[in-house]
Amino acid sequence: MRRRYARCFLLALSLLLLPGCWDRTEINDVAFVLSSAVDLEPDGKIRITVMVPLPGQMGGATGGGGGTGGEKSYYLDSESGNTFREAQARLQERMSRRMFFGHRRTLVIGEEVARRGIRDLFDSSPRNSENRMSSYLVATKGKAYDLLRANPKFERFPSEVIRELAKAGNVINMNMKDVGVALNAPGSDPVMVYMVTKESEKSDKKSKEIEVKGYAQFKDDKMIDTLEGEESQGFSWLRNESIKTTVTLTPTPQQKGGIGLRMYEIKTKIRPSIEDQRLRFSIQTQAKAVLLEDELQMDLSQTRNAEKVERMLNDYMKKAMEKVIQKCIKNGVDSVQFGTYVWRSFPDEWKNHYAKDWPKPMKDAEFDITINSKLIETGLIYQNVTKESRSK
Repeated sequence: MRRRYARCFLLALSLLLLPGCWDRTEINDVAFVLSSAVDLEPDGKIRITVMVPLPGQMGGATGGGGGTGGEKSYYLDSESGNTFREAQARLQERMSRRMFFGHRRTLVIGEEVARRGIRDLFDSSPRNSENRMSSYLVATKGKAYDLLRANPKFERFPSEVIRELAKAGNVINMNMKDVGVALNAPGSDPVMVYMVTKESEKSDKKSKEIEVKGYAQFKDDKMIDTLEGEESQGFSWLRNESIKTTVTLTPTPQQKGGIGLRMYEIKTKIRPSIEDQRLRFSIQTQAKAVLLEDELQMDLSQTRNAEKVERMLNDYMKKAMEKVIQKCIKNGVDSVQFGTYVWRSFPDEWKNHYAKDWPKPMKDAEFDITINSKLIETGLIYQNVTKESRSK
């Protein structure tokens, strides 16, 4: 009798496993979205563009790689609507496969949408469990779908190029979570990596490549400006991000040639203080540099020449940081998050005196920048092997 009860129990228990396939989804019924783009139409509607891989065009182990094949291995489709969800629903209506966003790693925002405001995006995306907050958020000049229509040569999908550039270490990694936190944090305005398309140069077969230009600067949730070139570098240093940076130093704008340096282990500390209701920010930065080239023909085996290069680098970094601070003050934004430092160090003063009008108090604040850089390596030589040293 006990054996019979045991068998019945095991049989009943096995029935619990049978419903496991009732909601199964075959992989052939799913369209995996690799990237999507958001744009603003002239009539005010939202346009959603998605990039979906085509397995039949991707080839096997012996097939062509990258974007050099004759037929593209992905499919772009687009639709507009009054809201993000409406545009996405309309797009789904003409797809034989269900769009799946769990593998999306990049979300591109067109400039018009960015300037109108991105706060609504943080309502629709997080509600769907498939959307990853770790996806990289990228702003672009012009239309976002143009970035997805690039035809890079090194990768199979443009979305892969966008993802690799966003995490390559040349810029600060910015995903949806980071931007969302910056939107809600006290004394902070968000930024996004800013990318554009650029046609390849001096090439037999032209290609439309993707290039990182710097950062899109936001005031609350609206894009108002960009940080490019030296400003982009200065911003990264102020945010205490040790990115891969190469700088070229020239003693004067009229002088030909320069000194190329690769910088790393950049550390910045920002300490706020309040004296007589006036804010002061002490900014101390330490950096290490490796010499890449020296067209000024300086003999860097001599200490005074190495110290001169370090002073030139200190001046370069300080000017780059000052440009960022002045642009923040001019645009009325706090991209560096100075306000967050004040809020953390002086919560009562922040609440009573600064929170309401921030970042206006930055206009009257004092910024004391100190740079301490070290040239730690000159390569295998101290000077050009074909010329005599010219001591500077």
